[in-house]
Amino acid sequence: MNIFIDETFFNPNLMEQFKNEFPNFTLLLDPMDYAKIDILIASPKMIQKNIIDQMPNLKFIKLLTAGYDTVDLAYVKQKHIPIAYAKDVFSIQIAEDVFAKILYFNRKLGSYHELSKNHAWTFVPSRHEIYGQTVLILGAGSIGNEIAVRMKAFGATVIGYKKRPLQDHLYDAMVYDMIHLKQVLRITDYVIVCLSLSKETYHFVNEDFLQSMHKDALLINIARGDIIDQQALIDALNKDIIRGAALDVTSPEPLLPTDPLWQAKNIFITPHQASSSPMMKKRLMNEVMETMKNYIEGNPLSNLIP
Repeated sequence: MNIFIDETFFNPNLMEQFKNEFPNFTLLLDPMDYAKIDILIASPKMIQKNIIDQMPNLKFIKLLTAGYDTVDLAYVKQKHIPIAYAKDVFSIQIAEDVFAKILYFNRKLGSYHELSKNHAWTFVPSRHEIYGQTVLILGAGSIGNEIAVRMKAFGATVIGYKKRPLQDHLYDAMVYDMIHLKQVLRITDYVIVCLSLSKETYHFVNEDFLQSMHKDALLINIARGDIIDQQALIDALNKDIIRGAALDVTSPEPLLPTDPLWQAKNIFITPHQASSSPMMKKRLMNEVMETMKNYIEGNPLSNLIP
């Protein structure tokens, strides 16, 4: 069996580990060997109709990303090719990034950074904590779960939102529909967006959603930029409808220097870096190898895209 893997995601030691783990398979590193590929391990940019059509022997696709909104899923399904995403690879570091963004606001770190550059010993009062507050996690998946674990340690009440019913001890409560979600928004202090992007979640956070949040609430997005209606967010921030927003993702990316989002009040933007970690490549390779073993042995795959 011939396996193509995009080696640009990994260092030489991890690639050698992969080769040793699957010695009976031929490892292809040249993407131009399309016709020989049985298993494709790559980023979403390769999962397009014009490329898939050049792979007559393709039997399985393993993505190297958690997101798959740019994948031509309809065509993959039409070809009856199972496809799996990268599960539980980015959750830990993204959860930590969420706290970095919340604490940036709560502990006035931006203000103190500017003051320290000017050698100014100036007290800026902090008026918000995580302890005792209500946190709403939109998307109770692997990333949401890691955030929930840490939020509980901080002493917060954690509410999860998911389309399908889920019983999980990590959450104090769950909501499954928009009616109850709007009710919860009125009492939520931190809204954390962890949803996958789809037709259903495009502009999920819109003007009506933002109007339902209370004035001291903070919005954090580590998912996909298009889940938020950015113009509605700009208006909400500039009118002080919410306290602030921390975004690791925007639409488009990179965000143009002239985009008005940069100038919105109480905005903190990072360049889609929440998944960055010295452990990321190792975690990804471990997840790839585990998925490959399960696929080859015919075991169920928990990361299959439905």
